[in-house]
Amino acid sequence: MAFDVIGAVALDPGRRHGAANDGIRHVAKEGQIRMPSALREREGVRFSYVEAFRAVMISGSTTAAARILHTSQPNVSRSIAQLEKAIGLQLFERMPGKVVPTTDGLTFFNEVQRSFHGLRRLEEAANRIRRFSGGLLRIGSIQTLAHGLIPRAIKRFAEIYPETGISIHAGHSAAVSQWVDEMSCDVGIVSHLYENYGFSSEELYSVDGVCLMPAEHRLAGKAAVRPADLADEPYISFAQNDHGRSDVDEVFSKAGIDRRITLETPFSTITCALVAQGLGVAIVNPLAAQDYRHLGVVMRPFRPSIKHEARLIYPKGRPENRLVASFIEILKAVTMEEKAALSAMRERG
Repeated sequence: MAFDVIGAVALDPGRRHGAANDGIRHVAKEGQIRMPSALREREGVRFSYVEAFRAVMISGSTTAAARILHTSQPNVSRSIAQLEKAIGLQLFERMPGKVVPTTDGLTFFNEVQRSFHGLRRLEEAANRIRRFSGGLLRIGSIQTLAHGLIPRAIKRFAEIYPETGISIHAGHSAAVSQWVDEMSCDVGIVSHLYENYGFSSEELYSVDGVCLMPAEHRLAGKAAVRPADLADEPYISFAQNDHGRSDVDEVFSKAGIDRRITLETPFSTITCALVAQGLGVAIVNPLAAQDYRHLGVVMRPFRPSIKHEARLIYPKGRPENRLVASFIEILKAVTMEEKAALSAMRERG
């Protein structure tokens, strides 16, 4: 069983033009410069020119580039000249003993870098397909569930499909939606549904939010917590641009209560950890909060109720995938079990 765990990061738009100068001053290793061997054009025409150009940009000279590419310096110079002729751009200023990239050369280098990394990803994808003979399941999830519920469902799935590779991506609903739309993920779990995407979707759960607090907190003995109870409490809130923030704001606004917001974060996992450190109270998803009970926090019902929801999304019209169908079935079962466990815990007080 193999796993790739990938956190949500901003897409890299490529290095700025000036950043290329830093790369020119450092000689890179061969593996960082050469095009993926399996993806080189067999005749060695266009890619060989681009390889030579990239090697010069990164290593800083045609001589160093020749050593890395296991060829001669004249061959590198000839490839650069042929590339310039083919694309109609002057990429370097020729000076005695050195070449200096032009503005066009720096701009072109940024595009080469993006293309190179794209080709590298294709080669890695091909390797994964060969390696995972039992198939590959790619999951995108909101951070709320990526640290507890989803791993527990994956554990059960892996016991049934031990030869299947699993890739887990975690981020905001917007990022997960983009991954599914681009078919980088086979299935996504989101808390907000974006109508501009053509997804098939179904509800995974809808649960009432709870007030999370340290076990020794003065409100821990209450059967339910209300907005007025939190008027003077340090409050850990969702970030301003989070879809869940507006629902909470509305409840407190209707009650005429101004919260004393001392901390903000877009991630419920961070919220729970901050509460465990005694830095405040928060209204959170109980399915996320239950994974932090061992840190000395307790959950109490919050009234009026604030719903926390999650939906499953997958590309509309895509052929049915047995791995996706099986994982969804398992995830639903695990979710039902954990909701039942939360209900039992509330009944016990």
